[in-house]
Amino acid sequence: MPPDVPQKPPLEIVKQGRVWLVEEYRRGARDGETFSTHDEQIDAVRSAKSKMDADRHPCAVRWDGPRSVSEVYWNPLFECLRVEYDDLVGAWTVVPDDGTCAMAVHDSREAAGTHGKQLQRSYDFKHLHAYDRRGRTYEERDHRFLRHDVTRSGVRFRKEAIESVPPPEEEDDPEETAPETTTDETAVDYVGPASPGQLGASIPDVTKVEFIDTDGVVNRYATPWDGGTRAEILAVSSKHGTDEGVQPAFSERLSRWEAVDESAHVATVHESGTAPTPWVAYRVGKHTLAEIGTDLPVQVRLDVLGDVVDAVTTVADSSFLVCGLYPANIHLKGGDSGWRATVSNWGIEWAVREALGVDHGSPFTAPEQLDGRLRPTTSVYQLGAIAYWLLCETTPVEETATDSQAAVRTGQLRTPQPVSDVSQAVEPVLRRALAPDPDDRYGSPIAFYRDLSGSV
Repeated sequence: MPPDVPQKPPLEIVKQGRVWLVEEYRRGARDGETFSTHDEQIDAVRSAKSKMDADRHPCAVRWDGPRSVSEVYWNPLFECLRVEYDDLVGAWTVVPDDGTCAMAVHDSREAAGTHGKQLQRSYDFKHLHAYDRRGRTYEERDHRFLRHDVTRSGVRFRKEAIESVPPPEEEDDPEETAPETTTDETAVDYVGPASPGQLGASIPDVTKVEFIDTDGVVNRYATPWDGGTRAEILAVSSKHGTDEGVQPAFSERLSRWEAVDESAHVATVHESGTAPTPWVAYRVGKHTLAEIGTDLPVQVRLDVLGDVVDAVTTVADSSFLVCGLYPANIHLKGGDSGWRATVSNWGIEWAVREALGVDHGSPFTAPEQLDGRLRPTTSVYQLGAIAYWLLCETTPVEETATDSQAAVRTGQLRTPQPVSDVSQAVEPVLRRALAPDPDDRYGSPIAFYRDLSGSV
């Protein structure tokens, strides 16, 4: 067998007592080698994905109970196995999509097809596609995990809430017991249209989904999470999930966020994935700044802005320029005794819109972003726009998309009119932060915040 197609078992992520194990999947019997243990499920998932890629395991199975699977992560190397006629060889071949060598060669299509099914089962390829001599598909076969829809048990549905599902075909490996896929009355309640059912099935912790914003290219949902906390889910619209450039744009911004999500003012990432579209679930607070920012005392508004400045300073580095600073992406935890802010998104939506060529103007968007560029002082502009809104209780430019883009590009701001508790001395500070030329702004968020705090 070609050495570039290793025959290794899938991995599994399973809870044992209070810890999560990453181990070999041994046909449903949990007696495989254990590779690592983790206190948190998300750490186990990350470890399993890394090992899967590095050691070329075909997939990783994440269990949420003794007999139910919540997610299957696939190695791209095992995405598809093809049965096709090779004119150069003059025979029917079985070849991986990403492979360079045929795994099998036969004189007849029937023999190649039968051998292809055996190889798919033995090597755990996700899909098998068989073609005729003209290159037309005549048979497609999914891995048994997909045929049995094993991840369906990750979220329970009311029977009346879903369409009936035909029974799976007979398992072609009778000695292996497939994980159960159950339907019971522990329901998932969807507030609004029913489109995120697949999303819920990909995230085992989801028990209720509330639609926050489902009109754009990136949608937002809210859901309860473990321990009585709240989470939001950011997911690319199903309309654009497979468009060119979308997944890399999403992943690039997300990877930096995940790298620093243990920082005090960066929203904690619970989970992320790519099915059915790229998504990320992260912890949020009781409110967003958009909801209550102008109801807070002025000093508290400044303190919250200081938290955001700390977050930006943590996330930004020489290879990652910050954007995505909007009141709706700033989450507030606490209450009358004090509020603490965390920041999410970190430009994911901007990057996806840019990949799709979709306009993304708003009163908080820097002029260079409208041209698809980021600068080191883009975050200063966005912080200045948030500060303007907090201290003047209006946006620096008109909120309609057309008017805001024109005003942002030319720097035609509304004359700052600070609220009564704020000195007029903040006006030049805000104007400098909101300069249309990136080089005319403060050189860093800290420099801007220092001057703002001293002028209020």
